[in-house]
Amino acid sequence: MPSLPFNSASSSPSSSPTLSPSPPAIVLHSASGQASKRELYKSNEDKSAAYRQRYAQYLASTFNMSIEAARAEADIQLAPRRSSGVSESEMLRDGW
Repeated sequence: MPSLPFNSASSSPSSSPTLSPSPPAIVLHSASGQASKRELYKSNEDKSAAYRQRYAQYLASTFNMSIEAARAEADIQLAPRRSSGVSESEMLRDGW
């Protein structure tokens, strides 16, 4: 079986190539540093409003409804849920 350079058990240290540390091949730079910082510090309310808007647009295009109706539907579906005094596992265990 031929000796491979990455197989340290069968190759001697003198025959294996030495690797020198090199800089990474891919370096990512943002187009504008200020825009990325602005996005990083967005509030949760802004993120929530943007998500609701995208979800309403999805509903409107998928189900061929007006954007106003889609916004109302998104608000209903994304409304906070009431907490329950009984967990789902307790309901299933007790046979509700």
